[in-house]
Amino acid sequence: MTDPTNPQHDQPVEGSRDESYTRPDDGNFGGTNGSSDAGAGAAAKATDVIEQIRVVVEDFAEKAAPVVRQFSVKAADAVAVAADKAGPLAHKAGDAAADASGKLAEKSRAWAAGTRASMGDYPTDTFDTTTTTDTSDSPPSI
Repeated sequence: MTDPTNPQHDQPVEGSRDESYTRPDDGNFGGTNGSSDAGAGAAAKATDVIEQIRVVVEDFAEKAAPVVRQFSVKAADAVAVAADKAGPLAHKAGDAAADASGKLAEKSRAWAAGTRASMGDYPTDTFDTTTTTDTSDSPPSI
């Protein structure tokens, strides 16, 4: 007895290759028994199904077009409102950044001047372009 889970690979999958064997439907799927009327009927049925799908898709497209347009209009309105609100906020943010930058510059200059004054006459600031330093002086000993 042959186990169906372990097929013998002596024969091809499609069955015996004996030329005397013919299928009752002449090799056509669907069991047409040699008549071409069933093949034509299947083709007609497939054409009918494809036509029905085409009609449904066209109907859906016609019904969906106004909804898509309405959604697009609402999205454009939302973008316009966001742009109107973002403009003044961007100006406020720019003004705040300019104020903060100015204050930071003032504090940085004040800190640099205070640090420079606490160092006395020791000329170590190579980035200071406001005063002329004398490089002939030797640094004080610690």
